[in-house]
Amino acid sequence: MTRVPVALLRRASDLLLNHLESVAGESVVVDADFFWSIGPEQTFDAFVEPSSFTVGQLSECLEHLERIVDDPSRATSFALVWLSDLLRGAGQAVIR
Repeated sequence: MTRVPVALLRRASDLLLNHLESVAGESVVVDADFFWSIGPEQTFDAFVEPSSFTVGQLSECLEHLERIVDDPSRATSFALVWLSDLLRGAGQAVIR
């Protein structure tokens, strides 16, 4: 089990988003929209090869987050998954 301090996530997010903005500007162009996604029950079982995959869509994740920003009462824990998908896409786009 790994305990993840929310304060550390907040601080690291702020620092890394500032870095991203200095490298890429106000927005990042991610060439791909669709990506492979592994269900949560298989994602964190590193000793068993995943057997089922789904397809995620960055533009859909972005739409979900835009709705949450427009109406914060729509915030859910699952929105962190959409955010992480977008962060992964942005991070991989700028390190290439």
